[in-house]
Amino acid sequence: MRLGAVDGNLIAEHGVTIDGENGASVIIAGDATFAGDATVRAPFECRRLITRKGQLRFESAVTVRESIDADRSRVEVVGPLTCPRTEVDRELRLHADSSVGRLDVGGSLTADGALRGETLHVGGALEVRGSTTAEEVSVGGKAELAGVDLARFAVGGFGTVGSGTIRERVEVGGKFSASGRLVFGDLEVGGAASFAAGGEGRNVEVGGVLRVVGAFAFQRLSVGGVGEIDGDATGVSVEVGGQFRVGGGLALTGRLEVGGKVAVVGDMTSGSIEVGGEFGARRAVVANDVQVGGRLRTEAGLRARTVAIGRKCEVRGPLVADRITLGRGASAESVFGDVVNVGPDAEVGRVAGGDVEIGGGARVGRVEYVRSLRVGPDARFEQAPVQVTERPPAPV
Repeated sequence: MRLGAVDGNLIAEHGVTIDGENGASVIIAGDATFAGDATVRAPFECRRLITRKGQLRFESAVTVRESIDADRSRVEVVGPLTCPRTEVDRELRLHADSSVGRLDVGGSLTADGALRGETLHVGGALEVRGSTTAEEVSVGGKAELAGVDLARFAVGGFGTVGSGTIRERVEVGGKFSASGRLVFGDLEVGGAASFAAGGEGRNVEVGGVLRVVGAFAFQRLSVGGVGEIDGDATGVSVEVGGQFRVGGGLALTGRLEVGGKVAVVGDMTSGSIEVGGEFGARRAVVANDVQVGGRLRTEAGLRARTVAIGRKCEVRGPLVADRITLGRGASAESVFGDVVNVGPDAEVGRVAGGDVEIGGGARVGRVEYVRSLRVGPDARFEQAPVQVTERPPAPV
């Protein structure tokens, strides 16, 4: 059938093909209802588009002034689609830049061009090869987006985005990845998250593994398993259950708490440090307390208000603090503090402090103290302890 302008409604039975008269658009003043499969070859416009159990293919632009209601249907649009409210039960395929307003697709949505809308809800899978602009994108299964400008992004399974902005929240049940630099608000991922070109966000919570290539900025970072940032990292606090590695420098205003191992290639600053296993950095400056249960290694030293080293912990690099405590059997190269307590059976190359206590059985190369020195039984010194008028300058 060849149609032009229809002053009223259009009802099309199963299997129809519609062309425009003399290559013109088909303009329906009222509603267009399709009872089954149909193909429309001309630009098409109507008030409401309704279909039941059909496969509709539009080979040119489609403009729907009010709504699309495609029950148990599949819709494909080759040209641009414009509609303020779009509901498709099974599948929607878009091949050009489209504006869909409030969209709800029960199955899958594939868009080759840019997609713009208010809210995009897809029950199954969403793939947008152009840019996506919306307030909210919610997908039950898998979402693959290129450039994004969103307020909220929620995916039940796997979510992938390119570069862009997600202003308020990212929530993914399984795995999330960003192939370009992403600026975001809060991020919560149940499994693994990866950023291929760095990013910037607020609160980041990952249940499993976080991997970042490039610089990463955040307020609060929480990772249940392993965190790796191959660049500079800045934020307020970090909490990691397993291992944490930073390929550049790490600057925190608050607390670093890691259950296992910490490795910082560059310099580090923080408010406090609590590490259950091993800690390493080129240089570390901590405003308050440091607690390390295993090995501690620095190239240029560590400075803090208080430092507590666990039993049999090995320290490489100088320690500088107001108060330093070395556990039983610990070893250190040099310590500088106002109050220094060297535990029993510990081994230290040099101790410089105000009030110094050496535990029984400890071995110390050299002791310089200002006010007092207490020595336990069987402690040994390579050089006799020396009382000085002021503590030697610290190297950190």
